[in-house]
Amino acid sequence: MEEIKINVAFRNMKNWKDSENRSEHVLDRIQRRGIGKEQILEAVKKGAKKIRDDKSIVSEFRWYKLVYREFRLEKEKIRKIYPITVMEA
Repeated sequence: MEEIKINVAFRNMKNWKDSENRSEHVLDRIQRRGIGKEQILEAVKKGAKKIRDDKSIVSEFRWYKLVYREFRLEKEKIRKIYPITVMEA
């Protein structure tokens, strides 16, 4: 079974020039809605998913939607989750 790791901290990523702003945005949205890592994990594991044109994933679970990007590290069997935003469903 793959391990899931969630990363909401700022990370300088080549493809996302605004990754610092994204990090601040998602932390703000998570805090405002009272969502913790447990709820993010639940949405990733159990939510109904749609893939958007930009390859980000929208997972709808209970009363909220999580938009995130996922990277799989096959060698270590890890799924890295980078939340983009959280919104009410």
